[in-house]
Amino acid sequence: MRCKGVENLSDSSHPSDTELIFASLQDKNPLVRSAAVRALPKANKPGTQGALIGALRDTTFQVREAAARALGRLGELSAANALAGCLRDPDAAVRLAAAGSLRTIGWKPATNEELALFEIALGNTPAAVSPGNSPAPVVNTGSNQDTAFFRRLTAESLREKNDPIRINALLAALTGNDLLARVSAVHDLGELNDPRITQELLKLFRDPEAEVRLVAAQTLARHDDSPPAHFVGLLLDNSYEVRLAAVQFLGRIRHEQIVEVLVPLLSDENVLVRQATAKALGQIGQPSAIEALLVSLGDEDEHVRYTVEQALEQIDPGGGIRRGTECAAPAENSW
Repeated sequence: MRCKGVENLSDSSHPSDTELIFASLQDKNPLVRSAAVRALPKANKPGTQGALIGALRDTTFQVREAAARALGRLGELSAANALAGCLRDPDAAVRLAAAGSLRTIGWKPATNEELALFEIALGNTPAAVSPGNSPAPVVNTGSNQDTAFFRRLTAESLREKNDPIRINALLAALTGNDLLARVSAVHDLGELNDPRITQELLKLFRDPEAEVRLVAAQTLARHDDSPPAHFVGLLLDNSYEVRLAAVQFLGRIRHEQIVEVLVPLLSDENVLVRQATAKALGQIGQPSAIEALLVSLGDEDEHVRYTVEQALEQIDPGGGIRRGTECAAPAENSW
């Protein structure tokens, strides 16, 4: 109800309504804070930009993401430094939102490091740190393009992309000391076809740098033929982002053994991991997860509880299995 109220106030020009939107930035519920952040650019009153920059430091990534996007809608270049700082945010969604807003307001990176962080946030390979060949040329795909020529040019581009010399250079970069170059090399290798690549990326699951483990997991998670056993090991990683990537990948595998390894993550210290685990168990759809999910209905976080309810409904629509279990259970302490 508070969320809906804030959304309704966003179209009002009355000063008291604007004050309520600003006050909602301090609401205890992150959903309400996110709604307030989204409403502020519409009101665009004095102090709006400062309030949104403050929201970039919120403890919940959804609020930070909303604030980064809102600053892009304001379109003020004076917010560039704050948004550029978000390129190092621990959450990928925030980094992407910040990069998109920086591009919208016309920001230009001042250093190679800023350029690399910007490109990585957008999911591109930073040219400044990428080893090997330069990016393939852009091909005109207009209606007047000769299709035979276009197919031939595309084939040549793919051959260049999968050139053994380039692949060797990227594999060599994985063992270097430049963190950004290593992350960039993983991104590039994920787009190539070579039997060595999967094995080399799997080795990075034990890398001392959390950023490298994360990008290796995210890259291999896009491949349906990646071995699940290696991702099971990542469920114990000390980086919550790595655990999150592993949970999201394993949630696509509909097997009862996967349920067994995911259930302990319902008690993870990180709320995002617990929420992703509940969602994954719902996607897998095995009744063996019901008991653990019922326990998680008491989770301290309302987002987790909501996701748990959805998962239970996916596994057991209407609650038939749960009611049947309750009826079949022997009565204890009956008088």
